[in-house]
Amino acid sequence: MTHSSFPSATRQMLLSRRQLLTYGALGAGTLAFPALAIPGTDLQRQLNGLIRQQRHRGQLSYHERTAWSVYDLQTRQKLVAINENHPMQAASMIKVFVALAYFYLNSQAPGKYPYHDKQRYLMEKMLVNSSNKATNTLMRLCKGPANIKRLCQRATNNRFRQLHIVEYIPAGGRTYRNRVSAHDYSRFLYDLWHHRLPHSAELKRIMAIKNHDRITTAAMQAKVFDKTGSTGMLCGDMGIVQLSHNKAYTFVGIIQRSRKTRRYGHWISQRSDAMRAASELVYRFMQQRYHLLHSIG
Repeated sequence: MTHSSFPSATRQMLLSRRQLLTYGALGAGTLAFPALAIPGTDLQRQLNGLIRQQRHRGQLSYHERTAWSVYDLQTRQKLVAINENHPMQAASMIKVFVALAYFYLNSQAPGKYPYHDKQRYLMEKMLVNSSNKATNTLMRLCKGPANIKRLCQRATNNRFRQLHIVEYIPAGGRTYRNRVSAHDYSRFLYDLWHHRLPHSAELKRIMAIKNHDRITTAAMQAKVFDKTGSTGMLCGDMGIVQLSHNKAYTFVGIIQRSRKTRRYGHWISQRSDAMRAASELVYRFMQQRYHLLHSIG
């Protein structure tokens, strides 16, 4: 897998009968073979089954809330919506909205809000390296948290329903008050894919730069545009998974604790692995789905 390019020869990875039966068992007996006649809720049942299994194994706590969203950008179908409209801690995933706000200002007044090497450096530091210093610099250029929310709504004709931006990134990165729903991340990604955001191409370029994401695994052959979020109370990732030129889907995963963990390294590593397992389940389902759509079409 690579963020920045497709492999020279992409091998179609079809599920074996045993894998299909395994994922089907996770999904309350639903066979994981997508078709036009099978609703997207089949994938949701499978994902719910995997989450139940992860809780049983201790990979997720029964006290942790999760939210998930998957949208097929090719067929324009929502396939997963689990706690999708609940505002949850945003952590560093809020940074995509900071980028949107600044790019909107640049599109409206490029002389006052330029986008040259200095601003590009800040944007890449914020989105790729998750620099809180770069983020706060861009937030100040946008006139603060409250104005960033207004700018995002202005840029998208009030698209976001559960977007709450109320604070800069505090020292140590312990940001808990900014909140966004999985659905609003999905809306952002939908508009990004369809080039409805200011500087969509530049946003996609930066979000495709390789990072320590929680979406990809070694088994996945795809291009990914994403932004992670991490605190002692949250593990998240939001992104677009592109399998080929026109075959792509959004994936949003959020795992949130009610209290800060005392073992951050262990906790974030374990939850990251749980999220990657969920992402790979979705990827395999989508691979089969696109293969079948292609054979029918």
